[in-house]
Amino acid sequence: MEDRLKRFSSIVPERIKMGREARGLTTREFAEMIGVSHQMISKYEKGQSIPGSQVLDKMVKELNLPFRFFLKTKKAAGEDKTVFFRSRAVSSVKLKKIHEIKLEWLKEIQYYLEDILDFPKVNFPNLINQKNFFQPVHFEEIDELAMTLRKFWNLNEGPISNLLLLLEKNGVIISKVNFSDIKIDACSEWDENGRPFILLGNNKQSSSRTRFDLAHELGHLILHRYIKKSEFNNKQIYKRIEEEADRFASAFLMPRSSFIEEFVGSSLDFFVLMKKRWKVSIQALVYRASDLGLISDYQKSYLWRQISSKGWRKSEPFEELIVEEPVVLKQAFELIINHEVKSKGQLVDDLSLNREDIEELSNVEKGFLLEFNEKPLEDNILNFKI
Repeated sequence: MEDRLKRFSSIVPERIKMGREARGLTTREFAEMIGVSHQMISKYEKGQSIPGSQVLDKMVKELNLPFRFFLKTKKAAGEDKTVFFRSRAVSSVKLKKIHEIKLEWLKEIQYYLEDILDFPKVNFPNLINQKNFFQPVHFEEIDELAMTLRKFWNLNEGPISNLLLLLEKNGVIISKVNFSDIKIDACSEWDENGRPFILLGNNKQSSSRTRFDLAHELGHLILHRYIKKSEFNNKQIYKRIEEEADRFASAFLMPRSSFIEEFVGSSLDFFVLMKKRWKVSIQALVYRASDLGLISDYQKSYLWRQISSKGWRKSEPFEELIVEEPVVLKQAFELIINHEVKSKGQLVDDLSLNREDIEELSNVEKGFLLEFNEKPLEDNILNFKI
């Protein structure tokens, strides 16, 4: 009896809240699911009461999380920690919280794997000095910073063949997940150890736009590393830093000098050819040409009308040429399993997360972490003697 009480007293209250918010549930919705009052849920999450065995069993079932998840100590994050969201519109607090937690779980997975394997070192220059308050960066300076980063990574001024792989090799941990809210394209943050993490949505039909999202998040990591959460939540500042991240992405993917040198026409067919070479959307190419003064406002408006009439605002041609997938975490799991350092069951058990969540965040195939003995067994256990 004493061991049982000690076991349940080990429940980490913050994990109950994290599990609920990860599934997008309010306290009332969660309370109805497990048959208690919403006041009791609040007490569980604050550590003022301990859920009994039946209640905890319902939590495990309804949240689709293992029992060990609720025993795992949650690392305290700084109150002013900033997570950058690339959003076309203001998304709900609930949906942003879901993705913040996915980002936390991604970090937990990487921290665990890093105890076993050597990951690429973070190879980022410090291009922005820490300031006590947000100050806008001029667009011309952003272009220069983008070129400085290219030189730091030994890139020429041509197209980047695989942006995602480039970032992974320089220490960024990246995951593609199925965001439940299409308004959120991506989110990113620096962790306490100085490693950058990026979550990308995989529900976009346009691979070229996903690539731009990735460069946009890189812009945040470079330009806005020291911005405070209170500043990020300021609407005017938020609008400005989104513009700055867009400009950085554009300048990093399409350097000024080489882009101008190769720009020899302004027809839509010419922009299609440029897309094949630069691996960015036709719309991004039009924006870049306009920013650099290569096309007039009239030409820009005419191109937009053509793009709209062809239905290319939602789906552009040649997307199949640009697909990029994360490989670092996938390779980590394959190495550990193939060299029999850990079994699939041990990995899932150690990480104390739902298997499907681990597979999604690590970009491995569905069912990859299933142990052979988790698969249905044949019920015929007798045979004739030979």
